Amino acid sequence: MATEDPRRRIGAAGERLAARHLEARGFRLLERNFRTRHGELDLVAADDRYLVFCEVKARIAAGGPRMAEPLASVDRRKRLRLRRMARTWLAARADARPYPAEIRFDAIGVTFDRAGALLALEHVENAF
Repeated sequence: MATEDPRRRIGAAGERLAARHLEARGFRLLERNFRTRHGELDLVAADDRYLVFCEVKARIAAGGPRMAEPLASVDRRKRLRLRRMARTWLAARADARPYPAEIRFDAIGVTFDRAGALLALEHVENAF
């Protein structure tokens, strides 16, 4: 019996929490884990004003006073890839119903303790 990669499990848990967080703030989820040749868009959501492409990073805290910094990995290269993936998503949805005109790129960092309990959820709107 194959065991699941713990990084995938933590990532999936972080994405579920991020999706609930966005929904609680009035966003409707349009897409999860949209695959492109450049990578995967974690979440695409919309409200009346914004179409949001959201990158989710989940980490386990290292312990002690220093917390994990999940959003530190959203560097320049990752931001460029996310923009390419967003263009691919928009092109694939060209015939779909209209979406809000304003596009925003958000980042959500989720930190768990070693037992899997949520320690922090940081949502940076318009992160890049």
